[in-house]
Amino acid sequence: MISIGALVLAFAIVATGQKYNETNIDQQVLKRLNTIINATGNLDPRDIARLNRTAQSLGLDRDLVAKLSERLKNERDVKRKHDTNYNLYEDGTVNSEASRVDVVEESPDYASSVVLASDLLSLSSAVANVNEKVCREQGYRFLDGLLLNKRWALKMFDASAKSPQGLLFGSSYHLGNFDECVGIKEPGDGMTVEGQYCLTTIKWRRSEENNKIRTGRGETLRWAVCVPSACDAVAVAEFVSDVLSHTVGNSTGVEVTEKDCYTRKPMTVSKLDIVFIGILLFFGAVLLFTTSYEVYSLRWRRKRSSVIHELIISFSLINNTKKILSTKQNNSLGLECVNGIKSLAMIFIIAGHACLFIGSGPVMDAEAWDRLIRDPTNAFMLNNALLVDTFLFLSAFLFSRLLLIELDKRRGRLNVLPILVFRYIRVTPAYSIVILFYMTWLPKIGEGPLWEGRLQLEQERCMEVWWANILYVNNYISTDKLCMFQSWYLAVDTQLFFVAPIFIYSLWHWRRFGPIFTAVATFVSLVIPSVITFRERLDPTLLFYAKEFADFAKNFYFVEAYIRTHMKMTPYFMGILTGYILHRIQLENYEFSKMLKAFGWTTSIVLGSVTTFSVSLFYQEWYHYSAIEAAAYISLHKFAWSIANGWLIIACATGNGGILGKLLNWKFLVPIARLTFCAYLVNGIVELYYVGQLRHPLHITFFTIAANAISHIVLTFLLALILCIIFEAPLHGIEKILLRMFARPVLSDNAKREESCEVSRHTSQSKLET
Repeated sequence: MISIGALVLAFAIVATGQKYNETNIDQQVLKRLNTIINATGNLDPRDIARLNRTAQSLGLDRDLVAKLSERLKNERDVKRKHDTNYNLYEDGTVNSEASRVDVVEESPDYASSVVLASDLLSLSSAVANVNEKVCREQGYRFLDGLLLNKRWALKMFDASAKSPQGLLFGSSYHLGNFDECVGIKEPGDGMTVEGQYCLTTIKWRRSEENNKIRTGRGETLRWAVCVPSACDAVAVAEFVSDVLSHTVGNSTGVEVTEKDCYTRKPMTVSKLDIVFIGILLFFGAVLLFTTSYEVYSLRWRRKRSSVIHELIISFSLINNTKKILSTKQNNSLGLECVNGIKSLAMIFIIAGHACLFIGSGPVMDAEAWDRLIRDPTNAFMLNNALLVDTFLFLSAFLFSRLLLIELDKRRGRLNVLPILVFRYIRVTPAYSIVILFYMTWLPKIGEGPLWEGRLQLEQERCMEVWWANILYVNNYISTDKLCMFQSWYLAVDTQLFFVAPIFIYSLWHWRRFGPIFTAVATFVSLVIPSVITFRERLDPTLLFYAKEFADFAKNFYFVEAYIRTHMKMTPYFMGILTGYILHRIQLENYEFSKMLKAFGWTTSIVLGSVTTFSVSLFYQEWYHYSAIEAAAYISLHKFAWSIANGWLIIACATGNGGILGKLLNWKFLVPIARLTFCAYLVNGIVELYYVGQLRHPLHITFFTIAANAISHIVLTFLLALILCIIFEAPLHGIEKILLRMFARPVLSDNAKREESCEVSRHTSQSKLET
């Protein structure tokens, strides 16, 4: 049913037709106007006020509006006086048949009830004030469609967000109906109206005190409107501002960018898109050929071992799948537990990324996330920074341990240049493929309310700074345009990997000076973050406040401190020292006493627990920031975590791991460990896709977050398996072959050492086996 305000609006628009001459209202509406006005007498005083404002905006004769309003008031008073059953809120339902505008066949009778008189009054004024002619004309056509009960116009109105629900509850995302909006396409005489979905940002005026509050979502509201596609971002912002001025006044600011608006368009394919498809087809063809060759070799040829044969099958689907999913560990150094640590750490890193994207995305209750991060029992999910430090620690530890063995074998005569070159060659191809996917097809694989603002932005950043990623300097250059939010780790690890041989060689060559030199470097790595944190009054660690992570590149702490190499050196240097200590223990056949074992495990458990759960302290409402505490925490918690990890690895490698060692040696974790690198690369795709296509805000509970995090983990490892089979595993196999041919270093967990130079594990278990 169309209320009296809608009909008065129709009358007003037609009355001004000579001035604007831009409406196409059917003349039958005018014939029914008198009948409907006589049949319907419900007009709220607020509608009359809006009518007056609309009349002023449209330039209507005020006397005409006043007479209409007075007549309607009198009719309402008469009805109220003589009809005891009269209800102001029934909106003329008694004579509904007489007052209803004929509906179009395609639209249900109840469809017009979604349009209120006050909505039409506000919309008419806003449309009239649009400066862009084409947008204004399509806006008038939209209003005509509403009055005539056209389905496409009702859909456009219905797809927009209405009065906010749960605003005081913390619901800041009102997404309307995305698919209903972008599916609208109404042809006309020389003017086709298509639906355009725009997610506006409405900002309330904020005081300085509110700016200091880090919880919640701030004084902003994401409000969805469905408008004709002819309207650009500026016109949409003006339109929404004008509508709000009639409801909440002029105390709000509206922001709309081109990335906030989305309309369905034919897919465009660039030359770079074709290049990416060409690369995929090439590797697909190679995969098919090499797999067929291996099938032929297994069935009709005798087993032969040659360099050419190994190079060919290194691309085979069968060979790579068997290698990745195999649970065998031919590790003669006692480092089987490293696979378990890598697997569990990566699983929790992905879960932490999922939690962060869920919490910072559209949610119904923003305070629910704040309650979760204040709960100490959830601290292990908030300490992703420590888990990433674990990978830095393991990277340094493995490099140190294996390089020391090579230095022993070659008596210090080792050319590390091939090692560094092959490291770059091994890591970069798979990394480059993912970056190229970001630059080409990532924005084309879906759509959603936040799709343009998240994935299109990611593509633009990668198009601009991809070279910084390939050179592994993106954690210092153009950090405000960071391509792949997680790619900073590869830059930090690569930079430290290139300087690590200096410290490892000093540890091997100078038994006294080497440890002192590395210990001094470790001390410096502790001092630098503390000084910077104290001087700049930075956070003690990366704190996961939702409103600060809508965009990683705009988080000050993340881009200015967290991703910098000089803030991440401590776990790396501790990993080098741990590798050296384990090397000496196994070389000298050192056995731990029971007291030393008890002390080591007690220290490791205490330090690990304290560093894991202490982060919840900084989320509490009663906590007051202290620069001294933050400076102490930023360095000491990394140092303590590295000690805990160091003892865990040494204990497991020397046969003193106990139950935890058996868990970390579990064979099921071995395939997961092989996929960790690729999982880290593709996880951003899963997270961005999730938040970009989300249609409705999520109700946050521990269960919903855990359920979503598990699904993200599974999807991430499935994508990682594909990437690893096609790109990473073949290049790893080629790297091993070329290293064996030219550099001949071991530097692999699976390498076999010559008996004359063999370094025994020297554990109690290895003694019994001997």
